[in-house]
Amino acid sequence: RLKNEFAELQNTFNGMAARIERETALREKSENDRRRLILDISHDLKNPMSSIQGYAEMCMNKPDMTERERGEYLQVVRQNSRRANRLLTELFELSQMDSPDFSIKPVKTDLCEYLRQVCGGLVPQLEHAGFRYEFDIPEESVFAPLDADRFGRIIQNLSDNAMRHNPWGTTVALSLTVQNQHAVIDFHDDGIGIPAHLAEDIFKPFVRADNSRNSQTGGSGLGLSIAKKIAQAHGGDLTLHADGNQGSAFRITLPTI
Repeated sequence: RLKNEFAELQNTFNGMAARIERETALREKSENDRRRLILDISHDLKNPMSSIQGYAEMCMNKPDMTERERGEYLQVVRQNSRRANRLLTELFELSQMDSPDFSIKPVKTDLCEYLRQVCGGLVPQLEHAGFRYEFDIPEESVFAPLDADRFGRIIQNLSDNAMRHNPWGTTVALSLTVQNQHAVIDFHDDGIGIPAHLAEDIFKPFVRADNSRNSQTGGSGLGLSIAKKIAQAHGGDLTLHADGNQGSAFRITLPTI
């Protein structure tokens, strides 16, 4: 509480100490996240690789197996190789997005017409999964800078998650509004929802709403992380939006032109 140059020195040291403490905490968190990511990658790759190795060895070491057995074993090998390849592909894509060299190629796009086309592509997938759907897209044009291929991944990943984690008969809804010179795309379902304890971490790599790690429901655990980075690269964001209803609701924001 001195009122002279010693007080200024004291304040400088206190401020420096606080910054060092914050930076140390951030480094520790970053290191913990890195360790967890390595463990998750190892875990998710170990299962399919072990299955591939085991079934391939059985095909080699059992010359008297029937063609039906061999076909079933090879089917398992193919499924697990696809799963491992999908994980590595998405992991590589996520790493690219973290690179300083990552960029998108936005073009002025009529967002309404674009979303109609995207939703049209989703309809066969949703119907095949036994889902209902509701789309609310304005008739008048809303323009935004879009890298069409990459932005489509956001909608597709959200749709894949909804179909993967929710039961037959779930309704998926997508709507577009404009608020404060931003396009707001709400994507929600009336399914099982996301547990509250996962809400803050749902966009981190390998975080899964059902915490499962299998080829049927687990997915790669990278879809939402990729989707959020694509939204941010467009100058917007992807957030988990609490609307008080059953199911889960995501909100994509995007600056308009």
